[in-house]
Amino acid sequence: MAAGRRPPGGRAPAARSRHLANCTVHARFALSEIPRISVATAPDEGSATVARAAAVRALAEAGRGYLGGRVDVRTYGGPARPRSVRRAADRAVALAVAASLRGDMTGVRVRVRVRPPA
Repeated sequence: MAAGRRPPGGRAPAARSRHLANCTVHARFALSEIPRISVATAPDEGSATVARAAAVRALAEAGRGYLGGRVDVRTYGGPARPRSVRRAADRAVALAVAASLRGDMTGVRVRVRVRPPA
């Protein structure tokens, strides 16, 4: 291999973290027999709505739309755009619901991605 070349698929560390904010969204889902989704903690009302919709969608896609549960969404770290936090919350809740249905640990952490400036 020539000097200075990276292996296939390898990226420079700066390129990997360039589009990630210093913010993390943690989501936890507790399954319930009652067909209702409640959101315990969320950074703002928009994130709570996104978390509820993501949980309903994930349960319906898994064929378990008759179940419900409780979603806990928290953010940690530096500031990020609300839209980016909501996208990360959507991903985190969907992963937490899937993990809960599989019987795995339901705590999920997702780093907030930010769009590069145009």
